[in-house]
Amino acid sequence: MEYKLEELVPVTAMLAEKYTSKESSSVTYENAQMLMGAVIYCIEEQEAACGNVPAGGRKVKAAEAYEAGYAQVLDKTNRAREAYNRLTADFEDYGCRNYKDTITGGMPAFFLYYDVRFQPQNHIITLDYPTVGTYVDRCGIDLIYEYLCDIETESRLLSCFQTSAVRELLRRTEERFGVLYMENLCSLALLNAIGCIIAEHPFSSLVLEKNDIEKIGMYFREDSLPEVERKAGAYIRMIAEAAGLGSEQEYFQNMRREYALRIFHGTKHRVLEALFL
Repeated sequence: MEYKLEELVPVTAMLAEKYTSKESSSVTYENAQMLMGAVIYCIEEQEAACGNVPAGGRKVKAAEAYEAGYAQVLDKTNRAREAYNRLTADFEDYGCRNYKDTITGGMPAFFLYYDVRFQPQNHIITLDYPTVGTYVDRCGIDLIYEYLCDIETESRLLSCFQTSAVRELLRRTEERFGVLYMENLCSLALLNAIGCIIAEHPFSSLVLEKNDIEKIGMYFREDSLPEVERKAGAYIRMIAEAAGLGSEQEYFQNMRREYALRIFHGTKHRVLEALFL
C-alpha cells in the first residue's frame, strides 16, 4: 500500500464520524487504531482486486480506494455466506466433534457479528478445525472466505468415500489414541485410501487388514524419500480425479511431503501399522 499517513487520517476521521454517529468529536486510542485498521484493510482489498493505478495513470485517492475496497469486502462477505449455505445444506460431520463445532457452531457467530464497516479485519472466531490449506497473513473475510472454499473442496473429496467408512475410520483412530480427533479428516482418509489402493482394495472402503500392512511395506521398501513422495503424489492425484476434483488436485498435494516422511520412516523402522488403520 503506497498511501501516506496524512492521506489515511482524513478517511479514518470520516469513518470515526460514522462510528460515533457524529455524537462525539473524539474516539479512544484503541478505537482509532481499530478504525485505521479498517481503512487499511479495505484499501488493501481494493488493491488486491484492481491495483492502485488505473489505466489512465491517475493514482486513486485514499477515500475512493477505501469505498471501493469496502464494496469488495461486502461482496466477499456475501460470497462467503453463499459458500456456507451450500456447505451446510447437506452437511456431514462424520462424527468429528471438532469439525462439527467449527462449522455448525462457530461459523454462524462470524456471520452474526462480523462488522464489515468498522472492523473488517477481525474474523472473530477461532478456526479450530484445520484444513489442508494454509492462511499466512490472512484475516477478516479474506481468511473466512478462503477457509470456507477449502472446506467445500474437502467435503467434495470426503464424499467420494463411504460415509460409514469415514465414520468407522475416525472411531478407530479415536479409540486407538484415546482422545478426540482434532486433525483434518481428508488427511486421515487420504492416507488410508492410498494404503487401500496399494493393498488392492476399493479405496472408498478405507478398510485395511493386518496383512495389508506388510504389502504396503514391501511396496515402499526399496524407495528413497523422493520416490515415496512421487508415489504419494500420484495416488493423491488419482483419488482427487476419481472424486471429480482433477482441476483442484494440487490443493491436496500439500499433504504429499508429510505422507512421504511418515511412510518412509514407518517403512524403515517397521512401524507402518501406526500410520494405517
